[in-house]
Amino acid sequence: MAALRYTVSRRRRIADDTKGARMTLLVLLLVLDAVLHAAILFRFGVKGNEPPLAFTFIDAALAILVFFAVPYALWATLVLSVAGLIGLTLAFGRLAHEKTLERVIWVLDVIVVLTAIYLLFAK
Repeated sequence: MAALRYTVSRRRRIADDTKGARMTLLVLLLVLDAVLHAAILFRFGVKGNEPPLAFTFIDAALAILVFFAVPYALWATLVLSVAGLIGLTLAFGRLAHEKTLERVIWVLDVIVVLTAIYLLFAK
């Protein structure tokens, strides 16, 4: 009986460790996303780039919330990242400057959304 309890306890601890590693991965992805949004601002200026300015601060705040495991931080990350992904998708045609950074941000946002979904719904 004690061996079974030890095995269950060990499995739970391993599962918690891997979830913590995935949360850290999500934090790093959000930080990278914020840095890329800031790179757009440095490269092209703030005028006409207000959405990247907003998402620079949103992604940085989400990274802090996820890092400190604030309740509902994963839900906020999912909702705001999907909103940013939709906005970026709709704005692709109207961008007047070179779009390489936006394409990288789009892929990164998809990865953030998938990671948040996995963390919320995977057992």
